[in-house]
Amino acid sequence: MASRFQRGCLRKQNRKSGKVWKLRYFTVRATDGNRVENTLFVGSIKDFPKESDAWREVERQRLSEKINNPTLRGEKLTFRQIAVHYIDNDLLNPDVIKPKADTTKDCYKHVIHAFLIDRWGNDAAIEINPADVEHWLKAISVDRVSTGLEWPTLSKIRNVMSLIYAHAQRQGLIPADVKYNPVRPSELGGARCKSESDYTAVIVTPEQTFQILNSLPLLQQTMVVLDAATGLRYSEVARLKWLDMDWDHDQIFVRRRWIRGSVNEPKSKKSKAPVAMAPLLAKHLRAWQLQTLYAKATDWVFASEKTHGRTPRVGNMLCVDYLRPAALKAGVKLEAGQRFGFHNLRHSLASFLVSKKKTDVKTAQRSMRHAKSTTMLDLYAQTDMDELIAAQELMLDAIFSHAEGTVQ
Repeated sequence: MASRFQRGCLRKQNRKSGKVWKLRYFTVRATDGNRVENTLFVGSIKDFPKESDAWREVERQRLSEKINNPTLRGEKLTFRQIAVHYIDNDLLNPDVIKPKADTTKDCYKHVIHAFLIDRWGNDAAIEINPADVEHWLKAISVDRVSTGLEWPTLSKIRNVMSLIYAHAQRQGLIPADVKYNPVRPSELGGARCKSESDYTAVIVTPEQTFQILNSLPLLQQTMVVLDAATGLRYSEVARLKWLDMDWDHDQIFVRRRWIRGSVNEPKSKKSKAPVAMAPLLAKHLRAWQLQTLYAKATDWVFASEKTHGRTPRVGNMLCVDYLRPAALKAGVKLEAGQRFGFHNLRHSLASFLVSKKKTDVKTAQRSMRHAKSTTMLDLYAQTDMDELIAAQELMLDAIFSHAEGTVQ
């Protein structure tokens, strides 16, 4: 990992006029992102016979400041260079004030290399135009049939680019003036990007969930009951062990999650909160524990038989082979290619609690373990037409309840 600040080192060099001191330091090469050696002239050994004298001259000329500040060297760093500097000194630096989760680091590195450096890597960072970034994002959105990228993903790409520029300006790699940041806030002329998704989750009714259960084997039945009742993310369901079941206190502990074949911390502080376990849910889990080959406290609740219990079941295969066919059989309306999986059960729980049962928002938020209630209300809970009509009728009843003796 590159250090935050390089002091450089002094080296003696022969010249026709005599020996001189050179300050040796490194920069990132624009063409390939590799570190390369550079030198700056300090003075002659005749004038500065001791190394300590040469270091005082380095400080007098402010050369240490110069080698750490490309703008003082007169360089125009490429986007690749400031992106690599961000990865080494911020994203992957364990000493930053607020380190990011491993999954976030992996996601950001992928975005930086696969999208940002691929497109902007060789461009001078301070010469990238907001309009060009905006047109690029729009072009990707138009071509999303082949790229598979929705606007929220494009917005994330823009946000990562913004983090890189903020880091570069904070570290003095590029001038601090806002005009040198093409992804500055849109109200200041920065590249604009939609953040709303065109995706609307398919909501499953309790009746349809029951029909789905009737089409599934016991393992998949238990997973659906657990997910439908708790709204756990599949990554959390997959990483449950039997020791996470607190049978005596009717709760489930969420201690870990399974992301791309590795164990990670729960998504947020709210995600670590214990999940309620109603008696009927506990009954279903107990029934599965009696049937599974992996029922010890340290075993995965939904262990894979193919790996002899070493890993949990793979979620996408369960959805393709079991959940989606069962949903279609239960009458859930799905278009060709429309995605459907365990996350739909999470959306369905939010909609049921908020819209159908008018559950207190704080209780519903805690059930979903969202950091903010707005996330649940804006992105998860949906109101169907029956609920909208019922709400409308409340207003009409209130209006016409005062219309005694008039024609209604």
